[in-house]
Amino acid sequence: MKTMAILGCGDFLRWQAESIQRSKQVKVTHLFDPDRSRAQGYAGIFDAKVAESAAAVFDDPQVDMVALFVPPWVRRDLFAQAAQTGKHIITTKPLGTNSDDCQAMMAVTQSHGIKAAVIYSRTDDAFVQTAKQLLDDGQFGRLALYRQDWLHAYPQWNSWATDPDRNGGPFMDAMIHNLNAACYLMDRPVEQATLFSEKLSHPDLKCPDTQAMMVNFQGGIAHLFITWAADLATYGTQGNDREHIDLFYMVTDQGWRLTRESRDSKACLVASREGMEQVVPVMPLPQSSYDAFAAHIDGDAFPSVLANLSDASRDIALVRSTPMCATCA
Repeated sequence: MKTMAILGCGDFLRWQAESIQRSKQVKVTHLFDPDRSRAQGYAGIFDAKVAESAAAVFDDPQVDMVALFVPPWVRRDLFAQAAQTGKHIITTKPLGTNSDDCQAMMAVTQSHGIKAAVIYSRTDDAFVQTAKQLLDDGQFGRLALYRQDWLHAYPQWNSWATDPDRNGGPFMDAMIHNLNAACYLMDRPVEQATLFSEKLSHPDLKCPDTQAMMVNFQGGIAHLFITWAADLATYGTQGNDREHIDLFYMVTDQGWRLTRESRDSKACLVASREGMEQVVPVMPLPQSSYDAFAAHIDGDAFPSVLANLSDASRDIALVRSTPMCATCA
């Protein structure tokens, strides 16, 4: 059993709490947030104590790993402190605000010999693992097109998500999830990418409200689009409670269209071609990502449901360094 401290008890922890509670190999022992009331709100859920500071967590030899659920622009220093005190690290996207931060975090983990992993939306997503297995087996051919469009309201519950320097706008804030998934499923190096950015209906935002990226792989392509331009519903400003529209499909080089669906209230992957369908059940994952990471700390291979620091750093580099379409800048 690994002991874990959570630094950052905001909205992301709300989404992760159930997965953490299901873990059989990880026990939350400490919680810290600059807003002490937020940490106290989770203390009873996890039967954990509220730490007085981040330093108190890092200095405790009984803590095996830390979950850094903090904004990207404050993560680098906490990452270094955790690594220097021998704590393994699990965190969330985006890994950092820029490539320099990512490289620094990669270097400090290597120099101190600690394990680290990054959570994306594909983490604990059994559909993605089912698709990956099918593509690896070649049952429907090789992935040729990954297409995903997201429409939702822009984040209104914090002051940094729309700041280009601290987060970067809609692609860095959200679509980077699907950039990582596309790279994972393509399983080929990126050869070229182009980013398109526009302000369509929110001129007062510091960042664009609409972005798209075309990513070229050898023998494949990803089209990724996100907009905050449409004034969709916001159900609450205390967290990520907003209307979300997701248009998603994949196409293989054998002409199969792969979609995420539900049949008879059960998740499945549907492969269709020439009017024919093959329905592949989505099987539950054998363990939670936290248990898989705990096993990795003990010597198992890196869990495929998580992203390593190299891949997470690549995602940041693509968003920050990809040439922008001149007519759309």
